[in-house]
Amino acid sequence: MNPLSAFISLDDTQKEALGIQYTPQEIHGQVDLWASSGERVFQYRQRLIELFNSQFEKKKSILYLAGAGTSEFVGYCLQGLFRQNFPIPVQVVSTGKMVTHPEEYFAHSNPLMISFARSGDSPESCGAYEIANQFSDSIRHLVITCNKEGGLAQRARQDPNSLVIDLDEATNDRGLAMTASFSNMVIDGQACSQIYSPEEYTQKLPQLVAAGKQVLAMAPEVVKKIAESDFQRAIFLGSGSHYGTAIESHLKLQELTCGQIMCGYNTYLDLRHGPKAVINKHTLVVAFLSSDPYVRRYEGELLNEIRQQELGKMTILVGQAIEHEIRRFGDEVIDISINSQSILSDVLTPPVYVIIGQLLGLFKSLHLGFKPDSPSTTGVIHRVVQGVKVYDPKLFAEKGIFQEI
Repeated sequence: MNPLSAFISLDDTQKEALGIQYTPQEIHGQVDLWASSGERVFQYRQRLIELFNSQFEKKKSILYLAGAGTSEFVGYCLQGLFRQNFPIPVQVVSTGKMVTHPEEYFAHSNPLMISFARSGDSPESCGAYEIANQFSDSIRHLVITCNKEGGLAQRARQDPNSLVIDLDEATNDRGLAMTASFSNMVIDGQACSQIYSPEEYTQKLPQLVAAGKQVLAMAPEVVKKIAESDFQRAIFLGSGSHYGTAIESHLKLQELTCGQIMCGYNTYLDLRHGPKAVINKHTLVVAFLSSDPYVRRYEGELLNEIRQQELGKMTILVGQAIEHEIRRFGDEVIDISINSQSILSDVLTPPVYVIIGQLLGLFKSLHLGFKPDSPSTTGVIHRVVQGVKVYDPKLFAEKGIFQEI
């Protein structure tokens, strides 16, 4: 029995004492939901095609992938895929930026806003939706959420210019950290981007599920061992869609350890432009490797540089069909190859690779004595963000009055 399964098998009293009533099971169970998440999208195929076609016909059209926190990072995992498949500009935007600087996103454009939300109750997500409607008469919305009862879903259902896709209730994590919600919203986004040729995606989805199950079976033991080493900071590296994997993984480790492990993220080439200074003898380096040999060449050269300069405490390599030339740069290698003859594209594998970041956060949290379901000992962070007031920007501009939306 691997360490993740061992935690899941504990009785309720033991789980409560450790603060793991939800998080381990949510990590473990997320893969079983991927197929149904994809299917939910294709049930709306005709409406989505109509929505996207109407958007493509507009002048100055743009697609925003919007969310707060982890929900924003969903967009970074999807941006490349949408750009490859859609003939309009695509941009990831945090709903917080939309709230404070709406004119930067809604002036002189005709946007389609795809909002990702676990609860749909965060002030920024609901506020950005309302402000978008204020600033753009032509805006259309697609809301992808894990909570059909959330404020965002309920509001969008009342709007004829909005379409809501609800995920299975099991994706609405009860633990603080977004795990199943993240990977399943990425799956939904991938399916949306492939709506014109769903058979291509449905053929790949079983491979994604198999890869996810492989990670859950073989990775917990090695990741737990890594988590119990005495690193004090970590940096996550990723290229293309795995830049999103790196961002989300850095947050999982940082929030589940209540900030005790400070984390960074970057692309391989950009790391040299200053951020490499963060890698000292106490730093864990997690390298999400591209399956594209052209991209992997750049990644290998950076990893070789880290090894030659003796930077970092330990380097973990995560990827598919990792060749010996690259393996020698890692202290631990997690190879997720299901079939050497059929390597999955980078634009599809963020839901699989991010499980490593989730496991690292879970095991490090427990090793440091935190409770993963609610790791913030001081109540600084919450499952749903609190304390944010969203004000009407047009009313302020016209009358100088702060009025909550």
